[in-house]
Amino acid sequence: MELRGEILREHVDVIDAVVQATPGASRMSVLRRIVAEWADRKVHEASLIHRVAGNNGTAPQACRHRNGSRAETP
Repeated sequence: MELRGEILREHVDVIDAVVQATPGASRMSVLRRIVAEWADRKVHEASLIHRVAGNNGTAPQACRHRNGSRAETP
């Protein structure tokens, strides 16, 4: 997959510096690593949100039972 877009010059400079400091690296390999790490964090974040909030639902407090399940609304 190919992505195109504008990137701030100072960010490109940092990426280029990392490429120069990393044997065998390229801009694309650095960007792939950045995106992979970001995606892993987002998946972890989503699983925590689901684990913590998923069982409680999104109904207002008055519509939930003490155990977190939803109460029947009229």
